Amino acid sequence: MPSANAASVTINCCYFKNMKISLLAVPHTHPTCPPLGPAVLSSYLQENVADISVSVFDLSLDYYLSSFAKMKEGSLGIRLYKWDEKTTAANIEQAVSFLRRWHPVQGELKEYNHWATLFLSFETVFNAFMADMAERALYDQPVPKAIENFFAELLQPVLAEDPNLIGLSVLYQQQLVFAALFAKMLKQQSDAKIVVGGATLSVMHAPETLLVNPLAPKTEDRPEIFCRDLFDYLIAGEGELALQRLCLAETAEDLRHVPNLIYFDDGRLRINAPDSADIELFPFPDFSRFRLNDYLTPEPVLPLMTSRGCPWAKCSFCTHHHSYLRYRTRKIEDCVAEIKFLQERYACNLFYFYDEMIPPRRFRKLAETLISENIEIHYGAYAKPVKSFDDELCSILKHSGCRVLQWGVESASQRVLDLMCKGTSIDDVQQVLHCASRAGIFNLVFVLFGFPSETLAEMEETIRFLERNRDDIHAMSSGTFVMAEGSLVQSEPERFSIRAICEQPQSSLLYPALDYETSRGMTPQEVRQHYNGQQKFFNEIPLSPRFGTYREHLLLYGAGNDGEEAATGKE
Repeated sequence: MPSANAASVTINCCYFKNMKISLLAVPHTHPTCPPLGPAVLSSYLQENVADISVSVFDLSLDYYLSSFAKMKEGSLGIRLYKWDEKTTAANIEQAVSFLRRWHPVQGELKEYNHWATLFLSFETVFNAFMADMAERALYDQPVPKAIENFFAELLQPVLAEDPNLIGLSVLYQQQLVFAALFAKMLKQQSDAKIVVGGATLSVMHAPETLLVNPLAPKTEDRPEIFCRDLFDYLIAGEGELALQRLCLAETAEDLRHVPNLIYFDDGRLRINAPDSADIELFPFPDFSRFRLNDYLTPEPVLPLMTSRGCPWAKCSFCTHHHSYLRYRTRKIEDCVAEIKFLQERYACNLFYFYDEMIPPRRFRKLAETLISENIEIHYGAYAKPVKSFDDELCSILKHSGCRVLQWGVESASQRVLDLMCKGTSIDDVQQVLHCASRAGIFNLVFVLFGFPSETLAEMEETIRFLERNRDDIHAMSSGTFVMAEGSLVQSEPERFSIRAICEQPQSSLLYPALDYETSRGMTPQEVRQHYNGQQKFFNEIPLSPRFGTYREHLLLYGAGNDGEEAATGKE
């Protein structure tokens, strides 16, 4: 796919006889759990590429740790509420200390909610400020010297490794500005090739636009910046096989056989065909390069996956299933072997399954295998609220160590659920929540307000459902509908009473945003107004309003309250 506007750039291969690759998780994700992607990539490359040295950096964690240290010493000033900088720093230090040592017991949520709310306030203020600073630095606009040094210090350990190839993992859209800035800074000090991948690129409708189009419209004080000057390669899709072949590519012809790769070859944009490695052959993830005791949990919580892709893959608002080429599962026996390995290697007894969802039959087999092998762990997972999750299955899951289940409830209006293509019945959803709660499993529900054509009456129907079932809802993550590019809603708008779609004025590659108009139901403005008016109610439903954000803490709470308490554990 040639680009008439593309500059003529020759991209050399990154092959070296003794390859050194650094994998970076860029800011920012919540500092409660190490990233799974770099851990999997690291072990895969070590097993499948000879003479390779792999270094891994969770720069998101380092970003937070550095901020804590600099606030304490006074070189970074942040103010929350009506406090001065010194008081803010002292309170954040207390919050971090509390979250690292919190071992919850029944009823002790008031103190947790205080400190978790304080830390979330810090994250909100600090991350917005640093994203603005990163964008300004990216465009060579003046930023305080202390901020320049902050970013430079984060990258010094990476540069000290002297890698030939640097991989930047971008899980969420808000990380892209940091990835772009870090790539710019790295290129000023290193000859390493830079490859960017992760879920954000995988779900983009046309990820090649990152190389073809400017990051943001040109303004009087900002020049156009193209990511093709910062990123040598993009990997849009699964990264294991792609990175392996990229590391081994010695010629331009070799590059053309790297799956999922997007790059310029002498001014010509190339988009290679998709492919993926056999997940049955994956080695266990390598967390040895992560400082597990520095995360904001009293003991490590490790992520893992038993499958890739979504077995349903029909929800009309969702693009998550685009992250993987297709739905594939690993053998249950191999998954359990991985759990045993991680438990022994890292002295870890808390796990989060990051599968898009685990279907009931597969979940039963996993749980029964954990029980039969006498593996004592606590874990959380995503599941679809269908009636197969009855009392019997939920009891088996609880016995196997399941303490948290995350359910995509979305709406209590059956019409809206059907329009979303959820494949669920609201009556079944209510029963599933009750069965899980009765078994002693803590329920985290996802709720989505303002789906196109939803009426105020339907929104209130969901609110009444939440009120009616509040004893079975222990954590909640709610929000208003945002149109995702590449979703069924965006590609077939007429099915959802959408008569117009346009980009918001401030939309850019860094911060894409779509506006839309509907021919029925509430407008987006009305949705936000009604949603904001319900915030007090939403905060009162769960055990803690922070559990929907810090889900590892919900797992800790569930593990620490290991009786038949899920249904009655509220203060």
